Amino acid sequence: MKLDLNIRNLQTGEREQKVFDSEQEALEFLQNRPKFSDVLGVASHHVPQEINQRLKEAVRPLDEEEKLLVKQHAAALEDLARKRAEQEQKRAAETAAKHKAAMATADPNRPLEIRYRFDAGLSVADRADDRTITPEAEEAVMAWIEERNSWVASRHQVVGEANVKAYPGPLPDGVTERVESGTFVPVTAPKSD
Repeated sequence: MKLDLNIRNLQTGEREQKVFDSEQEALEFLQNRPKFSDVLGVASHHVPQEINQRLKEAVRPLDEEEKLLVKQHAAALEDLARKRAEQEQKRAAETAAKHKAAMATADPNRPLEIRYRFDAGLSVADRADDRTITPEAEEAVMAWIEERNSWVASRHQVVGEANVKAYPGPLPDGVTERVESGTFVPVTAPKSD
């Protein structure tokens, strides 16, 4: 039975698969594992559990120098992951700041993104948008919700959540509907007493 082992060079970090023609050949390699070769495990999927266990037990333990390289490699990976996370956080903060600045100077009568939840009512969907939901917008969105409720009532459902864009102030020329667009997710209607 052929066996593939995943091997990592501790000095370079490079990985490779080493192929063995038999379990005995793999065991001999593992017992005499070359210095700076870290055995990461069996790559073959067809290996029975008992053979896998024998192979694990046969691996020559890492010496102190190799253990140090493993720790250094792990620390380098953690450092790289931390740096990437910091870069992502910085990029996200810059994007959010640009968006907030754009919202502050945008047309106050543009459509407002309103979120509806059956258990929480209405709220402004975009945290960077400091406008409030006007009574006119609230009335239009609730009428829109009620219309969708009528669509799903026969299935014993109600609108559970919705995102609706509605004009909060005066309607632009040529626009006759306060609600510009919306999407909703129905949920099972609460039981009536």
